[in-house]
Amino acid sequence: MKIDRLTGILNVLADTDKITIKELANRFEVTTRTIKRDLNTLNCAGIPIVPYPGHGGGVGILKGYKLDKNILSTSDIKQIFTGLNALKSIDSDNSITNLIAKLIPEKEAIAFSKSEYAIDFSAWFPNDITAKKMSDLHKAITDQHCIRIEYISTDSRIDRIIEPYKLVFKQSNWYLYAFCRKRKGFRLFKINRIASYGVLEETFQVQPIEKIEMLQNSEADIFNPKDKTTLFEIVLEYDKADEFDLTYKIDACFLKRSIKKPDNKGQIRFKVSDLNWAADFVFSILDKVKIISPVELKAAVEQKLNKIHFFYKGDI
Repeated sequence: MKIDRLTGILNVLADTDKITIKELANRFEVTTRTIKRDLNTLNCAGIPIVPYPGHGGGVGILKGYKLDKNILSTSDIKQIFTGLNALKSIDSDNSITNLIAKLIPEKEAIAFSKSEYAIDFSAWFPNDITAKKMSDLHKAITDQHCIRIEYISTDSRIDRIIEPYKLVFKQSNWYLYAFCRKRKGFRLFKINRIASYGVLEETFQVQPIEKIEMLQNSEADIFNPKDKTTLFEIVLEYDKADEFDLTYKIDACFLKRSIKKPDNKGQIRFKVSDLNWAADFVFSILDKVKIISPVELKAAVEQKLNKIHFFYKGDI
């Protein structure tokens, strides 16, 4: 919006002696012609914009009209920039660029250099289907439009009409937090389990929500159940050559190199309460690890292998 850009330009000018029109255009991602019109608008509104011609010139605000903007500390600025820059990675709306310009007095490159974190939510692949979902769902949230989804649950595909509230990023996955009309309650829907969706013309009245319940069924208790006696100790063996590939699924801290064996073998050890979850997880890296214990896990994985063998029996 123009008013956001005007406010952003005013804040930039209030924190610099002078800046070129080209720099302003780059910062707000518009043309130099647009910046010139904006400066004229500010001038007409009573803001004394002063041109500095010649080499090293630019534009600025008349001395004595400067605003004191020492409201945010250096730490505040770094944290605000980090958060806004992360949103910018998944939202192409210029409003975020304008907001950064309003709140962060220095150039983005300088603010980025000072920040300890760089958060990028965008996909590795430019045509990622999740990015399209995110864009459509975000617009539905903003416009308060209901969505009809086909969702893949644990045992079936379900059709639901939902009222979308928030996009939630947790660990390594995106979720949609929405009110499910059929269940008459709020639910978390994993984005990549939404098989199809359609934004409806129907709108909804937003309900106030204080927090989001992040626990997904019993998954949160897999590693830390109330009853510790239900824990299974999983022991896996791996080869040194597979360490790099394993870090796509396992934190490197779990990869313990054995010093007792001369054959460059290592072990992965962890405890879980859900053996089915462990079997699914181990199966995803089965070509990289060998199950040492427990025997129940070996049996569960063997059952999965037999199922695969049945699928392809006679085809190979």
